[in-house]
Amino acid sequence: MKKILIISSEYTGHGHKSVSTALKESFSYYYKDEVRVSVINGFVFTGLLPSKFERLYNPCVRYAPHVWDKIFRLSSEKPSYINKYSKKMIKRAFLKLINKYKPDAIVSVHPGFVGNILNILSENNKSNIKFYVLITDLISISNIWIDSRVCMTISPSEEATDYVMKSGLSNDKVVTLGLPVRNGFFIDYKSEEDVIENTNLSQPLKILVLNNFEKRKKLEYILNNLLDKYDCTVTLICGRSKKSYSTMKQIFDNNERVHIHGYSNDLPLHFKSNDILITKCGAASIMEAINSMIPIVSMGALPGQEEDTPYFIEKNGLGFSTNSTNDIFNKIDLFTQNNREQLLSTRLNQFRYKGRNVEKSIVDLILQNI
Repeated sequence: MKKILIISSEYTGHGHKSVSTALKESFSYYYKDEVRVSVINGFVFTGLLPSKFERLYNPCVRYAPHVWDKIFRLSSEKPSYINKYSKKMIKRAFLKLINKYKPDAIVSVHPGFVGNILNILSENNKSNIKFYVLITDLISISNIWIDSRVCMTISPSEEATDYVMKSGLSNDKVVTLGLPVRNGFFIDYKSEEDVIENTNLSQPLKILVLNNFEKRKKLEYILNNLLDKYDCTVTLICGRSKKSYSTMKQIFDNNERVHIHGYSNDLPLHFKSNDILITKCGAASIMEAINSMIPIVSMGALPGQEEDTPYFIEKNGLGFSTNSTNDIFNKIDLFTQNNREQLLSTRLNQFRYKGRNVEKSIVDLILQNI
């Protein structure tokens, strides 16, 4: 039985954990009796202080996004410095795990565990372990992801591939496949006729709002305007923010057109049962939306690693970006005019997008070289 070690993170946003979960599910589904997969939070290698630093990610991107932007740019400008410093912190714990688990391959889905891990493997006669990188940012790529010593870099988009190749990664070291998504998000339509038949072109709109650390007043403003402007129902997912959930639940408790949820294990069902998604531009959420074929209205992006994702959405016809809160409603107007012609067109673009349903291709690629 082959052993795979996936290096991810627990608290640096939704994407890394989502992608590592999707990978583990895919290995289990397609190669249940042939492979053993372990997912490890790479920050456990770093000791107490950096591990606590990991938990600062969410407050940082919420209250000081400009600080995160500087961290992102530093990682791209000085990856060798960061790898040299972090290697010293993780070496002992990482080698202990490797010697115990003895993986045949390592897959990193976090940029903080690429060059430093490769340095440790090389310096300790562990280069026989196949090393893969799965980039979890769609278009704004930090150079810390890029290392020519990898067995293969799996790119989530043509735009990401163009960047890493211009940055020096050779053609034989990168393959464009997409991002894996967790079980439940994929809609198995067989044809464009299926998409047309299952697109809501006449019934009241069903709008899904994902709360990505938005302030209460902004959320309340968005929901009230949606209810005033459109014949619709609105579902708000508050995630792990208990305060946001309790506040919004209290405000809209008597409104039958609004459904408020906290952390939900039914997120795939919500994606597939609604007509429009309003969210910020996290790569995992965007790819989950594409697989679920729910047109996207972006309400902003994190500076640095997400700043070009709205461009990616519009370039590929997967939804709309916005330049203000009020612009959200302008974009929904575009979806709904002319008998929702643009809503249908966007869903067809999502159906045609080649980055959908890529899970088997990714796990096949990793295993074929072991």
